[in-house]
Amino acid sequence: MDAVIAVLLVLHVLLTAVYTWDWFDSFGRLQEAVIRLVIGLTLPLVGVLVLKLVDFFCEQDASAQMDEIWLGRGEVADDLNLLRDVDASAAGRAAPAVDVLALSDYGDRRRMIMDTLRHADTADYIDVLREALANEDQETSHYASVVIMDLQGRVQTRLADLRSRLAEDPDDPETLEAMERELYGVIRDGVIDENSLPRYYDAYLSASDHLLARALSGAEKDVAPARADRDVAGPDPGCFHRRVLVDLRRGETEHARETANAYLRAHPDSEDAVLDVIRVCVRQSDREGLDRLLDRLDDLPVMLTSRSLRHIRFLREQC
Repeated sequence: MDAVIAVLLVLHVLLTAVYTWDWFDSFGRLQEAVIRLVIGLTLPLVGVLVLKLVDFFCEQDASAQMDEIWLGRGEVADDLNLLRDVDASAAGRAAPAVDVLALSDYGDRRRMIMDTLRHADTADYIDVLREALANEDQETSHYASVVIMDLQGRVQTRLADLRSRLAEDPDDPETLEAMERELYGVIRDGVIDENSLPRYYDAYLSASDHLLARALSGAEKDVAPARADRDVAGPDPGCFHRRVLVDLRRGETEHARETANAYLRAHPDSEDAVLDVIRVCVRQSDREGLDRLLDRLDDLPVMLTSRSLRHIRFLREQC
């Protein structure tokens, strides 16, 4: 009897070892393979059967990954594989990033998230990254949080450098413009947590007010509109456009109107200025303001493109 039990135990150990090795050879996750080996050995005769049943049900439901059950975020065999370019030859990998998150292949999801680090404008993917935070695959969620933290770190580094340069020379126009653009990017992209945004708004408004004051001062001296020399022309005209968008985001429609009209007066050749006035009038339901703009368009030295013409045609049709 003892001999039979010994033979059965040996067969059980061998069967569990063979199963574990076969699983490790297929998936390559050592930590999970060890855990499977321990579970198999502690359940004599039925251990392998139980694990096989678990594998079967996991295959039926792609989201039920065993590594999420006992490893939390799991363990990836080769993280470097996640940094490879997504294979464009596969239909799923050629899909837009937001569609990739819906695929059942977790490897594609993870590679897509890590691939955003290759782009200079990682902030363009912030919506996708935030959606990935809630993904059922915990590895995808973890990688998204890592990329977002990396993005936040880069933003803070650039802001710290600009603050240091402004501390040395508070009146440096190039640094002030760079600070205004950087802070606008923080507000626009939503990289920073909503609870921390108010102080970035305050910093942006301060920088924007300085730039707008310089731009309007230059306009009053007849040196702002349509200048090729930036030293003479003053700040980047885009500071008007960015302030209008921020004001509208904050609900400050009256200041947005003032800024948009000042933008058009200072830069009547700017299509963005025309669009900003339209944008503010629509937001305020100001039909009279729109009619005044439409009446002035033929007298403005601006080259209109499809960006604005489609709005203008629509508005004229409503007259």
